[in-house]
Amino acid sequence: MAERSITLRHLQERLAFAALLVLVTFVSGVLGYHVIGGDQHTWMDATYMTANVLTTAGFREAIDVSESNSGMLFTVVLLIFGAGTVVYATSIITAFVVEGDLTQGFRRHRMRRAIRDMKGHHIVCGAGATGHAVLRELVKTERSVVAVELDGQRVKALEQEMPELPVVQGDFTDDQVLLEAGIARASGIVICTAQDKDSLVTTITARQLNPSVRIIARAANERSLARLRQAGADGVVSPALIGGMRMASELVRPSVVSFLDMMLRDTHRNLRIEEVPVPAQSAFAGRSVGELDPHVRANCLLLAVRTSPSEYSYNPPDSTIIAPGMVLIVMGDPEGMRSLARLLAEGTPALGVAVVS
Repeated sequence: MAERSITLRHLQERLAFAALLVLVTFVSGVLGYHVIGGDQHTWMDATYMTANVLTTAGFREAIDVSESNSGMLFTVVLLIFGAGTVVYATSIITAFVVEGDLTQGFRRHRMRRAIRDMKGHHIVCGAGATGHAVLRELVKTERSVVAVELDGQRVKALEQEMPELPVVQGDFTDDQVLLEAGIARASGIVICTAQDKDSLVTTITARQLNPSVRIIARAANERSLARLRQAGADGVVSPALIGGMRMASELVRPSVVSFLDMMLRDTHRNLRIEEVPVPAQSAFAGRSVGELDPHVRANCLLLAVRTSPSEYSYNPPDSTIIAPGMVLIVMGDPEGMRSLARLLAEGTPALGVAVVS
């Protein structure tokens, strides 16, 4: 699959080579027949004769070569070589159309253009079981995301399941591949690989290419947790640790786990617990949570507010004052999150905003 998944540049090179062969053959035929025909025949006669031979149409001979041994020999050579060239060019075009390489080439070109226009997006490195789950969640919650995967079979599976998802096929430990995925403009990157050394290399590379990007890395070995943080990862996830916590929760708090599972699987509303930051110039800065009323104005349930990186206020009272830089932890659907973000950035307490139903 990796060999068949050619880039548009390779596609253009192969098609250009076939077109060049056809052009050289045609020009050679025109020049040859013009010499054979002499002054009594025009360039149009030579062109017509060449087209007649290469297409094996069998129409009348504009230049009679039956009395010329050199003319007949030239015609035989042109017929053999020219017919082979045309068949070769036709086979390349047919192969691209039948096998899908042409479509894939243009699709990848369109995806690369889409990635170049992205800003503040997320990059998911690795499309295995973990990466696939991350991609589904980001797509489901309407995030802008790019996948990076080397294995051709996984790329094909992504293209079939999520045809609009931009995918870069390559080794994500390579800085050029990360640049192609738009790491310099990305807001976050998730590294989903079972190899801790690949996570470490990618973390260091991503941090060098974009010092402000948020990096979440997977650690297969608990001993790598500290190393990945030292390398620049903002968050490190251990599947073994998370799996153990999930099993313990299933044991002692099954109703809570069931509620969260139902919330994540709800395909109608896509309810999630999200964070909405309060911008510096928010119209609600200095106002109370009760005046904001996110439940009525944006159909979001306020669960907590983060006043500093290590301080949270759970179930904040209506008298809590909203301050720039504060982060609201709310539960709602993607549309409600966007409405709340717009409200904080653009809404005015005096005039109010439309209520989201």
